Amino acid sequence: MKWTRYETGFSAIQQGMVITFVFAIFSFLLSQLLLTACFAAVFATLAYQNRYFSKVGQHFTLKVKSKQNRILIGDEEELILEIENGVVPIWNAVLTMSIEDAVLPKEVPLKNYSGIYDLTLPVAVGSNKKIEIKIPLEGKRRGVSRITRVVIEIPHLFGDGFVMMELDEPIYYQSLVYPKITPLDGSLKSSPFKPGEVEQRQSLYRDTFQPVGTRDYVPTDRFDQIHWKASARMQKLQTKEFLPVSSQNVVLMLNVIEKDRKSEDFERKVERLTSYAHFCTSHQIPYSVAINIRTFGATPYIFIPANQGKIHFLKVMETLAQISDKHAKMPFEDVMQSMAAKGQLSPTIVLVSHETNRLNSLCYKWSKQYKVILDHAFEGEEQKWDMTQPQLTKIDSFYPSA
Repeated sequence: MKWTRYETGFSAIQQGMVITFVFAIFSFLLSQLLLTACFAAVFATLAYQNRYFSKVGQHFTLKVKSKQNRILIGDEEELILEIENGVVPIWNAVLTMSIEDAVLPKEVPLKNYSGIYDLTLPVAVGSNKKIEIKIPLEGKRRGVSRITRVVIEIPHLFGDGFVMMELDEPIYYQSLVYPKITPLDGSLKSSPFKPGEVEQRQSLYRDTFQPVGTRDYVPTDRFDQIHWKASARMQKLQTKEFLPVSSQNVVLMLNVIEKDRKSEDFERKVERLTSYAHFCTSHQIPYSVAINIRTFGATPYIFIPANQGKIHFLKVMETLAQISDKHAKMPFEDVMQSMAAKGQLSPTIVLVSHETNRLNSLCYKWSKQYKVILDHAFEGEEQKWDMTQPQLTKIDSFYPSA
């Protein structure tokens, strides 16, 4: 591994070696054998210390066993560090590691600096030895936690000074903390514009414009449904799988642009969308997700195609764990118009957003063809406070008119 070394105190050691060597020579010339032996012992000690710290830390490696963990807020996991040392042993060292504060290290000394935890660990590794250090972590908030900096400090055996090594290579480790899952207070009703009077979650019909995967071929499958590329890759016939046509098909749209003077608006919206995704998954309702965060590609915003099941839910949760209010955003109304133009709307549309004049206009237009739900329940009591009109009381003061 590539380390950058910072050394302090070596000039004092080298000066001490020169002084003791000179005094040892003078003592020998003056036939002071006992004094010569004392100066020679001090010189040998300083020379050993100089030699030791010039070689210490060579072939020192640090690895993280688990590359990525996924936990919920409040759950615990273990960060396992594997340390391997070279020929020169390390004594009384201190390992300082910086980790983003989506997770909270437990049972170790730490300090918090602007969203970064600095935790310190004592380290002692013998010659050609390997040790493991287990650090318990607890999910603190939604987000991604990575190791940003690793520094090991090895103090001098005698006197002041130390050797500090800072890791120059990135450590490929991250913890995904999923958003908080809150049961949805209510239910999603099927769209009144969909043909049929009874809700159906499983259908004999498939939407050929929305492929969701492949499966093994059975004799009853049609010839035009065979996926030839997948069959050649799997060395057996594969049949295309399409999204079933259902009366309950939902698109969840999240507006990450925060309302004025609402600092916690972003996290509340994410938790609200998570509640809808959890409800759809538990009731086997196909759903897609659109978020107005800019991305690269033909679709300039985050869009997860419609699907259902636990795998689809985990994909949505991973996406929600990685987004941040610091990412570039685009107008929410532009995302709505783009999805309408591309035919990505479903019979039921859920908009997790605060109200705007342009948004209300689009909702009124869509409500003639779709079932549109504008959900701003995440605002809670703040919405009631904003809607409160000031009342005139007898103690109100008035400026006299000119």
